[in-house]
Amino acid sequence: MLWKPHHIVPAHTKFDFMGKRVWALGLSTLINVLSLVGVFVFGLNFGIDFEGGIAIQVRAKQGTIHLDELRATAAALGIGEVSLQEFGDKSSALIRVQRQEGNAECVAHADTVMKRRAGNGWSVKPGASGTGDVVFTGPSQLDSAGWRDAVSRVGLTVLERELPRNNTNTVKIDMTPEQRAEWCQQVAIKVVDDAISEKYDIRGTESVGPKIGAELMHSGIIAVLATLGAIAVYMWFRFEWQFGIGALISMLHDVISTIGIFVLFRLDFSLTALAAVLTIAGYSINDTVVVFDRVRENMRRYKKLGLIDLLNLSINETLSRTVMTSITVFVAVAALVIFGGPVLYSFSIAMLWGVIVGTYSSIWIACAGLVYLKLRPEQLRHEEEGAKAKT
Repeated sequence: MLWKPHHIVPAHTKFDFMGKRVWALGLSTLINVLSLVGVFVFGLNFGIDFEGGIAIQVRAKQGTIHLDELRATAAALGIGEVSLQEFGDKSSALIRVQRQEGNAECVAHADTVMKRRAGNGWSVKPGASGTGDVVFTGPSQLDSAGWRDAVSRVGLTVLERELPRNNTNTVKIDMTPEQRAEWCQQVAIKVVDDAISEKYDIRGTESVGPKIGAELMHSGIIAVLATLGAIAVYMWFRFEWQFGIGALISMLHDVISTIGIFVLFRLDFSLTALAAVLTIAGYSINDTVVVFDRVRENMRRYKKLGLIDLLNLSINETLSRTVMTSITVFVAVAALVIFGGPVLYSFSIAMLWGVIVGTYSSIWIACAGLVYLKLRPEQLRHEEEGAKAKT
């Protein structure tokens, strides 16, 4: 018995894709409008790369780093978003913690650290509402040198003039809200250190301020715009102007709807997420080019076929290739979603959506756009005949 290959898409499929274009364009418009509204109303959940934060380099005292165990420990500390990755060798890791706010929760963390490092007789409380003041209370009276040593246990360095010169068991440290927010970065480092000190040593720390995050955001936006611009120029020279505009609309549809996924599921929007957006733009345009190439071939081949029928024919002819490519990429990305872990989660979810929407837009956005842009099959034929006549 001869083996017969199995076709996911039956040969000579004649599905009327363009007959559903109005519904498809309506759905796409709704999704894109909701995505943009979500961005402006709820905003993106920016990660450490853009919001700033703390980078802590740690090394295992013995053996190798156990990232899953370390990640679970750090995530349970209540200091916000935490991400980990191997750093250098298998015994070192980089812990990245989101930028801390100078709020009462931070002061509560400082209180816990103080009790752990100096004894239960200590307390750290916030000062008057609307200020960044912090009030330290100790079990006994201390002079300036004693207080300086005590507050240094929670990462606070203060000038001597800010401390009382007479012995007392309570001292208020005057700070602005901005100064307390900066101090809270040091508190977070102490919290992490206390939680992992049994198995790990801290080898170095670095604070990423909001200014650096803003610079990264600016560079990321420039990268996205430059990529979209380069793709637009390529499409403009590669095809007739109707094809170029249709492909651009399709690509923008995919990018905007992907950003909507980040808003909907509150996914971490970091440099990795930005890479996902750029990858989706490239995937989308690649799929669109395949369909457009077949459309242009059929425009030369079927000289009396109307545009709607010609587009349906071209889409159906490339459908097998489109579906096979999409399924292959989908399976690979699904594996990343399941096994990639928290570090790649946002990237994987975005790519999973990108595979689906990129395939959809190549058919119902890019090709449907050709109908509304009034592409005329005879236009290409006349141009080619004119070019042949000149040669």
